[in-house]
Amino acid sequence: MRGLRGSGRSTKNKWWRLMGASALAGVMLVGSACSTTSGAKTLDGTPTAEERLELDPMLIRAGANGEGETIDVTEVFKMAYEAYSDRRYEKAAKHYVLVVEYFKDSKYYLPALYNAGLSYEKLERWQPAAKYYRQIIDEHPEEKDAKDAYYRLANAYEKMGEHQMVVELMTEVLLRKELSNFDRCEAYVRRSNSLLELEDWKEAEQGYTTMLELNEKAAATERLSDDSHLVVQAHFGLGRSYHERVRDIELVLPTERMGQDLEKKGELFTRAQLYYIEALRHHHPQWSMAAGYMIGKLYEDFYTDIFNAEIPDDLDREHVALYFEELQKHIRPLMERAVQVYEKNLSLSRRIGTSDEQNEWVAQTSQKLERLRHFLDDPITQRRAEMLVAHGHTVKTPWDPQATATDLVDIAVKQAAEEAHGESAAKLEKKAEGPDS
Repeated sequence: MRGLRGSGRSTKNKWWRLMGASALAGVMLVGSACSTTSGAKTLDGTPTAEERLELDPMLIRAGANGEGETIDVTEVFKMAYEAYSDRRYEKAAKHYVLVVEYFKDSKYYLPALYNAGLSYEKLERWQPAAKYYRQIIDEHPEEKDAKDAYYRLANAYEKMGEHQMVVELMTEVLLRKELSNFDRCEAYVRRSNSLLELEDWKEAEQGYTTMLELNEKAAATERLSDDSHLVVQAHFGLGRSYHERVRDIELVLPTERMGQDLEKKGELFTRAQLYYIEALRHHHPQWSMAAGYMIGKLYEDFYTDIFNAEIPDDLDREHVALYFEELQKHIRPLMERAVQVYEKNLSLSRRIGTSDEQNEWVAQTSQKLERLRHFLDDPITQRRAEMLVAHGHTVKTPWDPQATATDLVDIAVKQAAEEAHGESAAKLEKKAEGPDS
């Protein structure tokens, strides 16, 4: 469990107000333990063994009006815990940090570090969250909290976009001894997720594959179920790794090379789709929705890649028009298939009870579905996209009417500027030659 930490034992708590502390200057800590004798004696009159009472440290602060205040660490920790439970995360963080700064020898110090990180995570303040998790790892590397802090720190790094840090951190975790199967699987998945963000498709793929293989070999009592979010994430991640490799292959001349590359894209496309389908079939509210969206995008991207395929420079307007007319007959079904997939993904989202407001993947599916439907019924936008490709321009979103119109205007302005520059240069050259030339 990587959630909120308690102190480890229950205690009675209270605040103490002390008067007449004007002699105290600044802040001081009262010791955490004291000794006393029980008052009983043995038969020969000697005192019994010393009885030691363990007391939590207290913070004494002098006020401006001469009054003093003693702060009981147990009470501070309790107040922080209650604030966190009430979702008053700013207040919780403030109290946990107080424990961290002034009670380093207290039993509350380590859980306060961890809980301070959790509080800042709830506030989406990732840098201070990372600071406290990092402090646990550096100061208490062998404690159980340190192991959990690695994963929480990885989450903070992910939010900050520090994906190389996540890779290094999870590599360090995987070198630790006595990891449970769940912990090992999570480390592989987090590491591979960040490798995807770093565009290291093949190493990410190896990480996901290793995680699935290790889970299959794990003892039945530790093995993650097929619908575990980590297993579903691994299938989704494998789909993404192949999907991105599909996108990396550009279709360029000569024709023979283009045919070979298209065949390779098709093979990678099939593998990506199979992994996405495996993630989709478990109906996980997050990752299955993501997989459904990405299957639609896979078809959409394949359409775009073929649409942007390089065409010979020597084609005249008539042959370019014929080329695109024939091309659309073959690739329009890809876009129609994308629309069907997006429709099914929305239907699935309704069945499992998630909506646009609850799930970003559902929201993106809705947006894409609307845009692609308009595109299929919008010949003007299609013609504009074709003109851009004919001018050697790569069209990232051929279904976006505003983007295609803007790009065409940019091309027209650039051409006009080049023509004007050419005319000016010709006039200057003629003037330089003189009137008798």
